[in-house]
Amino acid sequence: MAWLKPDQQRIMTWAAAVLAATALSLNRVAAQQETSTDDTEVSKETENPVTRRITLPLRYEAEFQNGAERATKDTFQIDQAVAPFRLNQDWALITRTKLPLVVQPPKKRGEHWSTGLSNGYTTFFLSPEYGSGIFWGAGPLLYYPATSAEVGVQRWGSGPSVAFVKKNESPFVFGAVVNNIWTFGGQPGSSDRTNSLLLNPFASYHFNDGWAVSTSPNITADWISSGEKWTVPVGGGFSKVVRLGDQPVKLALESYYNAVRPKAGNDTWLMQFTVTLQFPK
Repeated sequence: MAWLKPDQQRIMTWAAAVLAATALSLNRVAAQQETSTDDTEVSKETENPVTRRITLPLRYEAEFQNGAERATKDTFQIDQAVAPFRLNQDWALITRTKLPLVVQPPKKRGEHWSTGLSNGYTTFFLSPEYGSGIFWGAGPLLYYPATSAEVGVQRWGSGPSVAFVKKNESPFVFGAVVNNIWTFGGQPGSSDRTNSLLLNPFASYHFNDGWAVSTSPNITADWISSGEKWTVPVGGGFSKVVRLGDQPVKLALESYYNAVRPKAGNDTWLMQFTVTLQFPK
């Protein structure tokens, strides 16, 4: 990691050490409680955007070389938590919620660091109860205003969203989530509005002991930007399902390089550390 700055090396080393140490210790506590097949299924199911299991992903994300000072932007978030509701024998309502708390360096020199809740949203997927290896959902989302203009857009919004996943006995899982968000109100040319696309393809390979390798880049397009509109990350990471008693916990570490980005010298790459809890139906 010679190309990284010292603080970036420390963050990567710390996150990798925490992931390895936690996985090792928790596996020793509950190694005999569940089979590796169960752990593999949990690992696969956490990636299903229309899962019928309650899922709570807690994520820390570090975006390097952010803002005028090219410092590290920290985001602590509930990352697409799933709560399913069965409507009848044929259909279910699947809600997915993202709530980010950011600690952000100044956008311009001389300004102060900012902390607050950035824009989150809840997606409401209508999803059929039955599928044969391919599962899908479609519906609207509700976009929440940020607590301040420094950390996001202070307007409500909405838009359509669709998701699908291919998951069966194969060790491979793949799919995608797509949405486009528009905020309500705002003058043309104003910075206090949103018209943005999210394309989140994901693919993973799952081993028989709860380990997996995966990629899940958040490709975005800011349609109202006057400059470069696209951000395209390239990368991936690895994960491991462990047990806290009977409770499965998935630990994941991923890193992405923004191969396409609005500013050449900013937001070059990011690192994500995620702890996911999943509960039975």
